[in-house]
Amino acid sequence: MPIVDRNQNSAAAQYDVLRRRYKGKTVRLRSGGPLMTVDEIVPTPTGPALLCCWFDPPGSTKLERAPLHETSIELDDGRLPSGVTI
Repeated sequence: MPIVDRNQNSAAAQYDVLRRRYKGKTVRLRSGGPLMTVDEIVPTPTGPALLCCWFDPPGSTKLERAPLHETSIELDDGRLPSGVTI
């Protein structure tokens, strides 16, 4: 019978939950900033992070990428940030 590492299974489950919740979705930093797309879930020394991509400045061709923890982002709800009008 194989030995099962519960911590490894727990980590795999955590990655799976994050992947289903965020991969391909549009997010924004809780503190504001550009809209970003979650490209993938990546390991970091402090746990799994969302690898987010965005263009800087918006509308440019310079693609930026950074791993961000779930606690620092929120799903975009389609509303403009406060103070922004069209």
